[in-house]
Amino acid sequence: MSVFTTTDYTTDKLTPGQRRVMLAAVDADGQLPDGANQRVLNNIPETWARTDAAAGGRFLTAEGRAALAPLGRFSLLARANPETGSLPGTTGHSDMLALVRDGLAVLQDSDGRPVPVADRWERGNSLRITERGRRLVGMPLTAPEFAERHPVGSRAMWKREEGEPARPVAILGWPLANGTVYVLPVDTRLSYAACRDRPVPAEQIRPAPQVPTTTVADDRRNTMPDRKPAPTLDDELEALRGLAAAVVKPMTPGAETWEQVKALEERATAGYELAERFAEFDQRATADRRAPKAWSIGRELSEEQVAAELEKRPELRALGGMVATLAQMGMAPWQMANLVRKVQAHQQAGAEES
Repeated sequence: MSVFTTTDYTTDKLTPGQRRVMLAAVDADGQLPDGANQRVLNNIPETWARTDAAAGGRFLTAEGRAALAPLGRFSLLARANPETGSLPGTTGHSDMLALVRDGLAVLQDSDGRPVPVADRWERGNSLRITERGRRLVGMPLTAPEFAERHPVGSRAMWKREEGEPARPVAILGWPLANGTVYVLPVDTRLSYAACRDRPVPAEQIRPAPQVPTTTVADDRRNTMPDRKPAPTLDDELEALRGLAAAVVKPMTPGAETWEQVKALEERATAGYELAERFAEFDQRATADRRAPKAWSIGRELSEEQVAAELEKRPELRALGGMVATLAQMGMAPWQMANLVRKVQAHQQAGAEES
């Protein structure tokens, strides 16, 4: 895992000494300074700075970087415009003070001159990421090759998995050190949740296809773009099945509860993606008169109904609490059981080959 990737945001507060030493490490490519106070160094846990005997020093971990910019500050810095340095949205006053205090961001006027925090609300003043802030979140200091192919603000296609339709997106930044780049889905048919900006693997970004134009032979010589049709409901349903299989694939039948929970947490992103895609599919299927009505029907299962389904189909126990969620999304229990059996058969075949 990259030292710039973390989903664990600590609530432990840094002491002034720890913060000073760890910020100095950010400026030194993540290595804690040898000349720092030894007592402060000893009080920095290994979870924040791991010892690397081969490299001869201690280096910040993902948790250590998150401790320097907890909660939403790390995400705010990672979503900064790499060309202008401006931070997105409205920054809370306490977050602004902390970012400026630690040298992770600077308040500037329209001419790029630093201004005091007291002038935050003056017209033209804005908060911008600093070089230290870029180093903290793994943002390149200079434009990478990716920026030549996909400039900030340009359109591209996000190709997630083979066999799934690519999604048009707007590029919001440069690839970070963890290999992700922030994009914004731009399909007008998406729900609000699906239109939020998000980090995706940079390797999944493809150039946007050139829209061909057809010339109309009339006196006005108009040109009309040939719009690419949206994927059919059948194609989208097949893609949904693939996403659902990806969500439950890491689950092991008969495993301990904590193992199942850990597997679900690791697949949280895939679960959110499945929910968003199904919501889009549900809207299209509901509006399409030719689509089977069962496609747009979701059911609310009580705890007793879930228990009855688990007793009737023991293979559903691998899904745990996902049974009720998948039922709300329109999947029937027999569909869930077929999906689990398919994944288990695939895992068993892989185990036999190995």
